[in-house]
Amino acid sequence: MKIQSLNRNIIALGANSFFTDFSTEMILPLLPIFLERFLHASKSEIGLIEGTAELGVALLIALSGFYSDRLGKRKGLTVLGYALSNFIKPLAFFAQSATMIAAIRIGDRLSKGIRVAPRDALISASTPKEISGFVFGFHKMMDGAGALAGALTAFVVLWFLGESESSFRTVFAISLIPGLISMAILIFLVTDTPFEPSKSRFVPKALPSSFYWLVGFQSLFSLIAMNYSFMLLKAESNGLALVMIPLAYALYNLTQSLFAIPIGKFADRIGKSTLLSAVYIAFGLGALAMTLGYAWAIWLGFGIYGFFAAGFNALAKAIISDTAPMEFKATAYGIYYTAVGIATFASLVLGGIIWDHYGSTLLFSIASSSALVLGALLYFMRRRLLHTD
Repeated sequence: MKIQSLNRNIIALGANSFFTDFSTEMILPLLPIFLERFLHASKSEIGLIEGTAELGVALLIALSGFYSDRLGKRKGLTVLGYALSNFIKPLAFFAQSATMIAAIRIGDRLSKGIRVAPRDALISASTPKEISGFVFGFHKMMDGAGALAGALTAFVVLWFLGESESSFRTVFAISLIPGLISMAILIFLVTDTPFEPSKSRFVPKALPSSFYWLVGFQSLFSLIAMNYSFMLLKAESNGLALVMIPLAYALYNLTQSLFAIPIGKFADRIGKSTLLSAVYIAFGLGALAMTLGYAWAIWLGFGIYGFFAAGFNALAKAIISDTAPMEFKATAYGIYYTAVGIATFASLVLGGIIWDHYGSTLLFSIASSSALVLGALLYFMRRRLLHTD
C-alpha cells in the first residue's frame, strides 16, 4: 500500500492535521514549564489543569459523535471544532495566570471534543477494512510530522530569543499561522461523505462486545499512564536544559511520525490488538527509562514514548473502524474518547498529587510496572476478548 493510492479526502485531512499539530505542538511542550516557572503553578495544579482539559473532551465528544450520526453529515462539526481550537490556542500569548491558561486549555480541548468523532468517522468512511491500520497510521504520521515541525519551531525561537517569558509568548503568537493554513485546507479541500442516518435509537448492544473490551483496556491503560506534561516536567527535574526540552519533545514526535505508518501496515498483517499489546509494553519500558535519572535516559524515554504514541490511539481507531456499523461509527468513536478522557482526567489529577507528595520516581515506577502487566494481559487475552485478530 502506497500513499499515492489514498483518496483526496484522506490526504487533505492528513494535511489539515499536520498544520493543526504544527500549531498545537509549538505551545504544548512549553505550557507545563511556562506554568511552573513564570506562573508559579504546582505539579498538582498542572495535573488538575491538564486533567480538567481532558475531561472537557470526554464530556463533549460522545455528544458530538452521536449528533453527527443523527445528522448524517461529518464536515460541519469537524470545521467548527478545528476553527475554535486554532483561534483559542494562541490566546496563551495574553495569559497572566494559571487560571487563564486553564481556560485556554479547556477551550482547546472542548474544541477537540467537537471535531474528533466526526473527523474519524469521515476518515473511516473512505477506508476499506483491509487497509484501516495503514490509513489511520498515515493520519497519525501526519499528526506526528506536524508536531515535530511545531516543536522544532519552538526550539528555534527559544534558541535565538532566549528562555525569557517574552520568548514563550512569542511562540504562542506565531502558532496562529499554521492554524490558519489548516483551516484553509479543511474548508476548501475536504468534501463531506453524507449518509442516510439510522432511524433507530442507539442502544449499547448496537456495538459489538469487542468494542467494549477495547474501550475497557484503553481506559484502564489511560488510568495508569501519564501524559506528555509529566514527561516534560520529569525531563526538567532530571536536569535537561529548558531550551532543550522542545528538542526532546521533537524527538518524541519524530519517532511517532516515523513509526506510525509501519505500525499500521504491520497491524493489518498480524492483528491490531496484537500490536496494541506491544505498544503498551513499549510505554512501560519508556517510563522505566525515565526513572533512571540520567540525561541519556530522558532522550531514550522520549524516543520510546514516540513509538507508543504512534500506535495507541491509531490502532484503537482502526479496530473501531473495522467493527462499528456505519450508522453508529461516530457514536462509537465518541464513547471511546469519552471513556479514555475520563480515565486520563483521573490519571493526571492523581499523578500530580503523587508527584507533589511522594516524588516523580514513584509515579513513573507505578506507570511502568502497570503498563508492562497490562500489555502482557492484553496479549494473552487478545483473541478471546477483542475478536479482531
